[in-house]
Amino acid sequence: MTQECHLRLDLDLDEAFGRRLHPDAAIVQEDRNLVMGGVGILDLDSNDSLDAAYQAIAEHRPVPLGRYLLLRNRPGEDHWTYQAVVHDLEEKPSSRPGNVRRSLTAILKDAGKRGMTNLTVQPLGIWRGRGLAVDEMVEAFEASVLEVSLELQVPLRLTLLLDDLEALEEVSHLLRSRLLRKASRSFRTVDNDSALVEVRQRGAKLHCRFVPGSLSGYVVTCVERVG
Repeated sequence: MTQECHLRLDLDLDEAFGRRLHPDAAIVQEDRNLVMGGVGILDLDSNDSLDAAYQAIAEHRPVPLGRYLLLRNRPGEDHWTYQAVVHDLEEKPSSRPGNVRRSLTAILKDAGKRGMTNLTVQPLGIWRGRGLAVDEMVEAFEASVLEVSLELQVPLRLTLLLDDLEALEEVSHLLRSRLLRKASRSFRTVDNDSALVEVRQRGAKLHCRFVPGSLSGYVVTCVERVG
């Protein structure tokens, strides 16, 4: 048995950002052609060697799909920004579940290492009918949350921001139904206040707690790790 750290996935409306939600970092979705890996100005002249030119150009290539770029807080902002590179708007569909899962997983792991405990996230992969369907986005989020929960060292809260109550209710239903299908068993807590769903992930045991009837997400705690 190890010390328990939990990952809490919440759902809220966009309008909550900056009002009742003040995260350490905000996760936004980006097109791969608009996010460059290098910083500063690409400055080459005839005196630069060919190797130096190649290196400078490589550092200014678009960030690959499934990766991210972290931006420090701008003047007047109290949060950092993770740019999740999950779209290629030259393609249709513009996003894939695997790219969302990889990007979100990497971001959450990096945030934990930096001591961040509170993040907000856009519905990654969904963009004006060109990207993922809602159920594909939910599948990618669930996979990322469960994966990160296996190695979590500090408590982490992730709030998915949605446009309206209809979208919030749809995502809440999909999250719960997917979790129940994956459950190896489910039971009530001792205080009978909430339900627990036990999920097996790569041999580890995860407890997922949610309050029936609410529109919130759930809290995932790894209670038994492999080895």
